[in-house]
Amino acid sequence: MRNRRPVDRVKFVTRKFLLAVLAAAVAFPLLYMLSSSLFSARDFNQIHILPETPVWANYIKALSHRHFLSYIVNSVGTALLASILRTAVIILAAFALTHLRFRGRNAVFAALVLTLFIPQEALLYQNYRTVASLGLLDTWAGIIATSLFSGAQMLLVMGSFMSLGHETYDAARIDGASDLMYIHSVLVPLSGPVVITVFIQTLITVFNSYLWPLLVTNRPGSRTIQVGITMLGFAESGETGAQMATITLISIPFLVILAIAKRKIQNALIRR
Repeated sequence: MRNRRPVDRVKFVTRKFLLAVLAAAVAFPLLYMLSSSLFSARDFNQIHILPETPVWANYIKALSHRHFLSYIVNSVGTALLASILRTAVIILAAFALTHLRFRGRNAVFAALVLTLFIPQEALLYQNYRTVASLGLLDTWAGIIATSLFSGAQMLLVMGSFMSLGHETYDAARIDGASDLMYIHSVLVPLSGPVVITVFIQTLITVFNSYLWPLLVTNRPGSRTIQVGITMLGFAESGETGAQMATITLISIPFLVILAIAKRKIQNALIRR
């Protein structure tokens, strides 16, 4: 046992060192983004990691733009709404395909899986025509219209639901629980990590979406931040520091959400 202790200590130190290196590799881009948001124009023309003199006016320029607040509200609002609706749709679809028996179930499942093989770009024109004909241009509904379902995420949730077994559903039905009560009280809590992961993936995807919001929004007040950030004019005017400050500001909500999601997933795993 004494001979193994130094070996275990070396493994422990090596593991900690590798984790520290990986953490530094992940954190460095974020820290450099924060640092460069305080750069002056002179700092960008030189090789710097830290600004010579922090320029806090970059944040003032970003926040004082007349459309910045509406860009943020549109991005966060559409991302949250799309995440909630898609998660709900996927949960209900996964429940129906894994727990219910109805004619044509296999055909429905096959049709949903086939959506994985259709490039989204191939549907842009028809989706745009549909949204335009419904009068949904320059609206949140138009922005999130194409984000309400994902075949890949449905398969992920179905795998989690199937791992719980059908016996749990039968027992809940015997106890008098309705399908919605079973989903809310049993299925979703036991599949908490997967459900939270689907929600976060959707949130990030919709928030970072550029092409579709660009197509369905024409008024500045209805655009999202990913589209609007190119129209703030900072890059054209050479105010790169203000542009980096804008990017830093829109990253803060994500970091907060990811921190909350991490804790939620850990708690869900402990409960499970």
